This record gives sequence, structure tokens and C-alpha cells, in this order.
Amino acid sequence: MRSSIKRKTILAVLLVSLLFSSFLTVQTSAQAQETAGVTNEELPKDSYVYWEEYSNQTKTPAYSRPMYRARKVLTSSVLGTKPFAEITDLCSDEENSVYLLDSGASKIYILNPDYTLNKTVEKIVLDDKPISILGASGIFVKNKMIYIADTKNARVLVVNDTGKVIHNLGLPDSRLIPSNFNYSPIKIAVDSKNYMYIASDGSYYGALVYSPKMEFLGFFGANTVALSPTDVISDFIRGLFSNDEKKAASALALPFQFNDFVVGPKDFVYTVTGEKKVAAGQVKKLNPGGKDVLGKETYNFADASDTLVKPETLGAIDVDRDGFFYVLDASYGRVFWYDDESNLISIFGSIGTDSQIGTFAFPKSLAVNGTDVLVSDSQGKTITVFFTTPYGTLVREAQLKTLQDDFEEAIDDWKEVLRQDANNQLAYRGLAKAYYTKKDYEKALQYAKRGTDRETYAAAFVKLRTKFLEKWFTLIFLGAAFIIVTVWILLHYKKKKGIVWLKNQKGRVMLSSVFHPFESFRLVKEKEHGSLILATVLLLLYYAVSALKDTAAGFAFNRFDPANYNSFYIFLSTVGLVALFVVSNWLVCVLFGGIGKIKEIYIVTCYSLIPMIFGTLTGLLFTHLLSPDEYIFITILQVICVIYTFFMLAVGMMKVHDYEFGKFVGTTLITAIAMAIIVFLIFLILLLAQQMVGWIKTAYLELKYR
Repeated sequence: MRSSIKRKTILAVLLVSLLFSSFLTVQTSAQAQETAGVTNEELPKDSYVYWEEYSNQTKTPAYSRPMYRARKVLTSSVLGTKPFAEITDLCSDEENSVYLLDSGASKIYILNPDYTLNKTVEKIVLDDKPISILGASGIFVKNKMIYIADTKNARVLVVNDTGKVIHNLGLPDSRLIPSNFNYSPIKIAVDSKNYMYIASDGSYYGALVYSPKMEFLGFFGANTVALSPTDVISDFIRGLFSNDEKKAASALALPFQFNDFVVGPKDFVYTVTGEKKVAAGQVKKLNPGGKDVLGKETYNFADASDTLVKPETLGAIDVDRDGFFYVLDASYGRVFWYDDESNLISIFGSIGTDSQIGTFAFPKSLAVNGTDVLVSDSQGKTITVFFTTPYGTLVREAQLKTLQDDFEEAIDDWKEVLRQDANNQLAYRGLAKAYYTKKDYEKALQYAKRGTDRETYAAAFVKLRTKFLEKWFTLIFLGAAFIIVTVWILLHYKKKKGIVWLKNQKGRVMLSSVFHPFESFRLVKEKEHGSLILATVLLLLYYAVSALKDTAAGFAFNRFDPANYNSFYIFLSTVGLVALFVVSNWLVCVLFGGIGKIKEIYIVTCYSLIPMIFGTLTGLLFTHLLSPDEYIFITILQVICVIYTFFMLAVGMMKVHDYEFGKFVGTTLITAIAMAIIVFLIFLILLLAQQMVGWIKTAYLELKYR
């Protein structure tokens, strides 16, 4: 009995000790997190980035070590204010104070740089009377003057930090304003010279511009409508055959309005147009003349489209003092961080719940305060503050040195970046530029290849090639002279002695078809000097060099992706295309009096591929000898080879079918139509076969389990 009591006592003591140690562990863990600045509610978030021009993909997603972490969530209770009604916008000023526009309560909260409450502008006073800013959408602050886009009341208010209205700007009285213009200010920005830019909801004319004296000057930086050639032709045809009623009912293609804009360093205006239909060129950097100098019309500033479940909407943008800009995706709650040259640095944030710090339910607006990033959530009525991690600060400093051409100063920083995260493409590219500047071209090639920086790779390659030629020029010159003299002597000797090197008649006809296509194809038709074996060898060689062009080109030209490459498609586009043309041409020409046999058509078609094979091989060779800037002459040669291939094919078809040129053109056009019909029928048969197999499987399973 005593032993049982003793045993129970020991167990109780152990249980109490275990609970106490667990409590201490939890306390220690919480204290460690608090010391590190991490709240208990914070959950780790994966950051990621896209590698550019890697594996033949414009954007290849890759994990990234976090560069930003959420450390604070500002709420009304944290700031010690009354509950927020609706935070519609926020911004920071030159002294890193933060301004929150609570349009639902018609208030403005001013925060200190440490995100504590400084003061609250309780009332906005116009002509000694309090007014409401309910429904205001935007706020901007400069030199302690607060600019409010009072959307619902169709005005812009300029007030001081006590709430007194200094300027009240309604719809400008100007002939530049269209009669049907809807004046609904949503965003405001002011440049260093005190010119004010106002974005109006629904306006596709651009931003309204005011002088420092508050005089309306006109519109600035309107988006344009991109029309494809198909759209232009369709609009032209529709205009020819439409009556006045149809024209009046037709929809007019209009530019998209700005979702947000901000004035950055040197008074460049950064705009974001993030409508769901805009999948590229969402961000523009406008100079004082309103011209986009970013040059990214075809670049998608959001996620790659194949990774999305629903379209994205880029709803806010801000830029820091160094030209790094941040774009907020309102659909997925992500912040895209770019440098001044539109290089993607990091992506952070996500859609989540209020209990998870760093996620948002309905992200509304974004502001940059120094290097901090603030994002407001309209549903949770919160403002999340993201701070740079030590790694993010390191990347920022290294990239800033690189952008300022201090390449050598950035070497140690970039090496440390790679030590912490080998997935950083900017580090490889930064080191490539740095070693190129140091004239260490071999290392520049190495890092440029790792970072897929083909521009730096090509520049370093040219330098190494020049050094190689300077070192071995004499030997190369003598070797080339020896080869030229030897070839000249052999040709002269052959001509003098009448030597025939290739005794096979069919082989000679094949080779001479390049220089004498009329005579050679006449021999193929009349003397049967064509060879099916040689023709097939040429066709397979054409397939092989086409595959090598994709897989074995020099790095500066190569976009080969072994993970997604399928040589079967190359086979279809070479061997399959030739076979399709031969069969289609034979079927068509039989109906139109052509006398060519399918064997002759096949031989002539394959012989005509010789110039294209030569052009492809030449191009492949010179991708290892030239830079992309020097390759233009090879491109011209390849175009000439393609044209000559079609010339040989035209001569061959006229010879084997005994056609004149006009009839050849007509039958060739019909052949192209026949090829399209055959391809359509093949796909139709495959689709029907697939459905038949599926039906048979379903029927079998039904019978099996009944």
C-alpha cells in the first residue's frame, strides 16, 4: 500500500515538474521571439522571386530568402484611437511621418516615424465651417500640407495639419476639359517643383496637372490603346459595311485609367494600370514630357499568368528615394519589389486572415516610409508594417551599388548574398558585371552564365575572343592562307586533269542542284538521276541540324530548356512538314494535270533543303564565334538561304510537273489549303479515336461491375 502511494507521489512530482519545465520553455521561447522582434501571431511566410530568361521562360519562379518581414500591425486599439471607420489611403512625408486617411470617419491620423500616434485631425474646416470628406479616396503630404482627393464631393482639398482648407479645387473651368468629363479625384501627387497631378476615376485622358499657383495646365501621361493588325483590319472592314446605326451602337476601345501613381526621384511619375485585362506593361515611368522611359510595354509586372487561379489587379504603387518601387497586387495580397531598372528583387505578402500577420483579407493601399512598406487592409481595418530583414538590406545595398556602377565595391556584398541564398539571380549578374569591370573576363563569363545575363556574357566573350586572336593571330593567318592555297591548287589541278572526284551520277546531280537547279531537276525527271536514299539522308540531316540549332547554340543565343524540350515537335516541323507537302502536292497536281510522281516530288523537295541546311549549320557555328550584335550578317545569309530554298523548290516543281510559273503558283496555293485540310482531318480523327477509346473503357467498366 505504501509503495503504491509512494509510486503515485513520484508520478505526481514528475508530472508537475514536466508542466513547469514546459511553461518555462514556452516563456523562454516567447521571450526569445519578443527579443527578436517577432510576435506570437506571426507565421513564417515564403518569399519568392522570378528568374528572368531562364530555361526558355520569361519568368521562372524560385524560392527566395525573405527580404521583408511583417513586424507590426497598426490598429485603432494599438494607436489608442477610436475604431477606424474606413482607411482608404495612407502616405508618408519627408520626415517619415505617416498619414492615415479615415474617410469613413472624416479624420486624418498623423503617426510618428516609430508608428505611434502624433495627432488626429478631427475636423476639416472650410470657410470656418466643418466639412465632411466622407468617400475621399486619396491623400498626399508635402511640406506639412495635406492634399485630399475628396472623390464623393468632386474636389481636391489642400489643408494644413490643423485641418484648415487652404485651397479647394473643383472641376477646372477650361476648354481643355471635355463636356462629358466626370471629375472624381482618386489620387494626388506633387513633384519637387510643386506641380500637382490628379487622377480622376473613369478618366482615360491621363492625370490633371496644376501649376504651383493652382492653375489648371492640362492632362498628363494618358495610356494608349494597343491595337493589333487584326484589330485594325477588322475595324476598317466593319467601317466599310456598317450603317450609322451600327456605328453608333459599336463599342469604342478606350485606354485604361491609372489605378495609382506617385512622383519619384527627379520628378519621374510612376503609374500603375492594373486592370484584369492588362497583362503586361502595367507600370510606367513617365518623364516630364509624359513619355514612358521604362521601356517595359511587354513585361508582366505581376505573377506569371500560368501560376494564377484568377486574374491579378495591381492597385497601388509607391517609390522610395533611390528609385526602388513597390507594386501591390490587390487580388492576392502580394507586394512586388523592383529596382530602378525594373529588376524584380522580391515578392512578399499574401491573402490570409486577420490573425496571421503579414497577410491581408482585402489589401487596399500601399506606402513606402524610408525602407519600410506599409499595406492597409480595408476589411481588417489594419495597417501592416514590413521591415527589411538583414538579408534584404544586404541585397538592397549591393544592388544600389550595382545600379550606381560601383561594381567592384559590390563584390563582397554579392558574395555574401550568395552565401546566404544561392537562388539570387541579381547576385550572379552583379558579380558578372563587377568582374567584367575588373577585366577578369573568364569569371565574368562564369557568373553571367549562372545568372543568364546574356548581355554581359556576350561583352566578356568578345573581350576574350579579341585576346585570343591577338595571341594566335599569326598562326591563324598562316593556317587560313595554307587552306586557301591548298584548295585553289586542288581545284586548278582537277580542272587541268579533268578529274572527277565524285563518280556517282546521282550524287553529282544532288550536289549540282544547288548551282544548276534547272539542269539537275531535268535530269531527275527525264533521266531518273534522283536518289531516294540521298533525299532521305538530306531530310534527316535537316531534322538533325534543326534540333542542334535549339540545343547546341552558343550561350548568348541559346534558350534551350531540357525540361520542356520535345524533339518530336521538331520532327513534325521538319520531316512531318516535308511529308505533308509531298503528299498534298501530289494529290493536288494529279487533279490539275501534273505529271510528277510522288517519288520525284519527294526527291526535289529534299534536294531543295540543301541551302537551308547550309544556312542553319553556318548559323550554329557562328553562335560560338560571334556576339548577338555581330550576328546580323549571318541572319541575312540565313534569309538568303531560305529564299533560295523556295526558289529551288519552285524550279523543281515546274520541272517535274511540266508547269509554267502561273500554274505552279496556283497549284502551290491549293497545296497549302490541302495541307491545312489534312491537318484538320488528322486532329479530328485523333479526337474521335480518343472519344471512342473513352467510350469503350466506360462501357467495359459498366459491364464489369454490373
